[in-house]
Amino acid sequence: MMTETEATKLIKQAELTQPKLTKHFMQVVHDQDLSHAYLFSGFAGLGKLELAKTVAMRLFCKNVQPNGMPCGACNECVRIAKNEHPDVMLVEPEGQSIKVHQIRTLKQEFSKSAVEGNRKVFIINGADLMTNGAANSLLKFIEEPVGNVNSFLLTDDYHKILPTIQSRTQLVEFPKIDSQLLIKYAESKQLTKTALNLVLQLTSDVMVIDRLCEDNWLISMKQQVESWFSMLSKGDYQAFTLIQTNFLPLLRDREDQKVTIEMMCLIFRDVFNVKFKNTPASELAFGNIYDLISQMANHLSDNQLICIIDDILESAKKQQINVSFQNILEVITLDCLNQIKE
Repeated sequence: MMTETEATKLIKQAELTQPKLTKHFMQVVHDQDLSHAYLFSGFAGLGKLELAKTVAMRLFCKNVQPNGMPCGACNECVRIAKNEHPDVMLVEPEGQSIKVHQIRTLKQEFSKSAVEGNRKVFIINGADLMTNGAANSLLKFIEEPVGNVNSFLLTDDYHKILPTIQSRTQLVEFPKIDSQLLIKYAESKQLTKTALNLVLQLTSDVMVIDRLCEDNWLISMKQQVESWFSMLSKGDYQAFTLIQTNFLPLLRDREDQKVTIEMMCLIFRDVFNVKFKNTPASELAFGNIYDLISQMANHLSDNQLICIIDDILESAKKQQINVSFQNILEVITLDCLNQIKE
């Protein structure tokens, strides 16, 4: 359950990932010069949603700080962080897309007067995933907004957005997070050198780093992936048992599932890097088991290694169509064993 500290945390994430843009938008709000529609474009992890919510909090905050930032503690800020404010609406994909009925619901809500003030804000996260019907419906709304409305459309690539929508929004391209800043943040989690390498290869999103490190999850799953890899190297079919007894109890949700498959892929990418690039242990995600990775690199042919990585990536796609995750991991394990034992 979210608490008041979540709002403060969200503000800090915006300041950490996009300090210049955050400062700019706080000044724009102060000057009452906010445009009616923005298109935030940039890769995942660059703080688009955090900044959009921080701007919304600044608009409604009852206790703006001397530095111009929202307080993160008042009822307005807390409810916006929790997606519970009646005048701030967040729209995200249902399944693989944002559907026309979601935009119609948005329009219906925003045709009403603001509940607690004279302003409404809506954020569409994953705007490039709108169906054509949803995008066209939104276009009409952006062209003729009802009342005092500010909109934020978030996408990983603005080229995926209809040109007609682009032309009616103000484009803001998000720069990459400073690599040294990201490393410093990850180091604050007091990870081992290889765990630090691993987390930096998994994400450039500080909020995801927080989540991965919560309750020591990253370290626990890293250890299980290493045990799984060790069993594979011996051709030991107990790797199947490990999935059910050790992997599955650690998985909290679909995001954990996704990261687990990425870790399986990364450990074989380490094998690839040792085999073809002589990458030292200090630069690997699983460098603490360098000897085992080196042995696997010597054992597998070029074709076998490439096939394993391809099989893992192909199996990962099945997660998107709700195939049993245990089955996905078991298929990956079987494919790996077949290649290794050839």
